[in-house]
Amino acid sequence: MVKLSENFLKPSIYCNERGFSLIELIVTVAILAIIAMIATPYILSLLANMEAKRIAVQIDTTLKLAKAESHIRRQDLLVCLSNSGGLCHRDSFKQLLLFSDKNNNNNFDAGIDYLVDEQSLNPKYSTLYLRVGNNRHYTKFWGDSGSPRGHFGHIKYCPTSTYNHTMYQISFSQIGRITYKPHENYPTGCGT
Repeated sequence: MVKLSENFLKPSIYCNERGFSLIELIVTVAILAIIAMIATPYILSLLANMEAKRIAVQIDTTLKLAKAESHIRRQDLLVCLSNSGGLCHRDSFKQLLLFSDKNNNNNFDAGIDYLVDEQSLNPKYSTLYLRVGNNRHYTKFWGDSGSPRGHFGHIKYCPTSTYNHTMYQISFSQIGRITYKPHENYPTGCGT
């Protein structure tokens, strides 16, 4: 006959400490879901605001670089918005290109033109529009002065998401002054 030890017959004091009960798990998941639902709009608004600031800095940096480099190099440099492949378009939004247009076709051609700077914009909560005189799809910073005379205008930042309320334009004057203009003071025309 097999003799059982006394410890085997005693109930374990750890019996009830194995894990969560089903009800505790459901309550925990429900609370986390409620917190996520409350926080989501705030987080998305925060991300959209961060994107707006990031893109403003990228545009400002590229325009200042265009002004300085064109004057230093004594060479005309073009700035344009592009979706892909160097094709400049007024309503593109993925990239901001700064380049020397060697073949004078007003688009960036890899292997021919010299790319000075490329900013990857890729907005998720907005779209960008370049507005330069004569419906141009680029602006030119002249090598003799570093200014975009005759090619002045602005880049508009317009929201496409309900979580994004930021609207602005970054203007560049004929003498090359670069100015951030919030929608409150300078209506952008976004959404009209």
